[in-house]
Amino acid sequence: MNNNFFGKRALIVGSGISGKGAAYALKQNGAIINFFDGTYPERTDLIVISPGVKEEEIFSYANQNAIPIIGEIELGYELDDAPIVAITGTNGKTTTTMLTGKILTLSGFQTIVCGNIGTSYSKSALAPHERSVVEVSSFQLLSVKDFAPEIAVITNITPDHLDRHGSMENYISAKLNICRNQSAKDYVLTSREVRPLLKNIGVKSQIVTLGSDLKCENGVLSVFGKKIAHIEELKLREPHNVADALFASAAAVLQGATLSAVHEALISFEPAQHRLSFVGKVNGKNYYNDSKGTNIGAAIAAAKCMTGPTVLIAGGSDKGYEFDELFLELPKNIKYVIGMGEVQKKLSEAAERQHYKGFLLASDLKDAVEISKTLNVQNVLLSPAAASFDCYDGYDKRGEHFERLVRA
Repeated sequence: MNNNFFGKRALIVGSGISGKGAAYALKQNGAIINFFDGTYPERTDLIVISPGVKEEEIFSYANQNAIPIIGEIELGYELDDAPIVAITGTNGKTTTTMLTGKILTLSGFQTIVCGNIGTSYSKSALAPHERSVVEVSSFQLLSVKDFAPEIAVITNITPDHLDRHGSMENYISAKLNICRNQSAKDYVLTSREVRPLLKNIGVKSQIVTLGSDLKCENGVLSVFGKKIAHIEELKLREPHNVADALFASAAAVLQGATLSAVHEALISFEPAQHRLSFVGKVNGKNYYNDSKGTNIGAAIAAAKCMTGPTVLIAGGSDKGYEFDELFLELPKNIKYVIGMGEVQKKLSEAAERQHYKGFLLASDLKDAVEISKTLNVQNVLLSPAAASFDCYDGYDKRGEHFERLVRA
């Protein structure tokens, strides 16, 4: 039991996975729990916020009454005694998290895999374990204070969630919180593009760089000079997936994983659901579900995996950015883009600015699938480059609807 919380009266703001996990963890450590219902208890010693919370009144109340306020990730960190691998990035963090956990488990470590991947970190931290692998989002990283994982991974940083963060600078700053508190004995693994940002904030940890310390050359993947697999052995061979594999392998090796476990995990790893998964072949067209591609970078990466003439279905709820980069970076085999959802006007305007001639409008996802059936293409790819909340409760629900429409 963590005596820091025994007898404390904790106010939990948010009743989703994070909030319920925090409540469970605090209760197990002797705290008295209240969920925020719009009113404030007579006495509060600690406020724990979920990553989606942005009500300024909560922060004002905490400040005015000198009440400590922490995020659920920070709570998990305070309860966790095991070495931690924390993983963030605009794209690739879920794949990297899952693969890191698999490698460490195959190496014989009792491992928890939690966080933004769908399981509360604070609740998971109470389970018996020897290693922690935690996926952390920019929202979760906004509220960290002392959080300092032994291994931090930043897969990449491209525009996303600007509606919440307000600017790209703020978004980058949140992502970099993953390594701000690290010491000289810790490691941060990242890309060549992100490395200068780390130096700008003066990180103390040892920087491991994709392309230098982690390589794929002549079809051979290696970390720290040690061969781990041949690219032909992987089920996921696209450049972004190879990068995720290298990050996961290096993070696990730094935590004591064996090379044999690394190899076994890499050659057997399957993609996450709704991440560039093959739905089926219908009337001569191949349909791919990449509903998890909720930002421009993810959609571009998925598009570059397509071979042959392809139509891209894009659009959803607005996250605060324009779509010019999408049309600038699309490979030539993307013959059409079907725009739908709340951002369809933004998509249309960006296509016009970038002189993209194959842009079509759809009223919704069903209409987009129907339009795709009439086009002379080999592949139909759903990779929306936008969130799903204009029409769905999450990207998974959007992906499931897409698959039902394809199979109807």
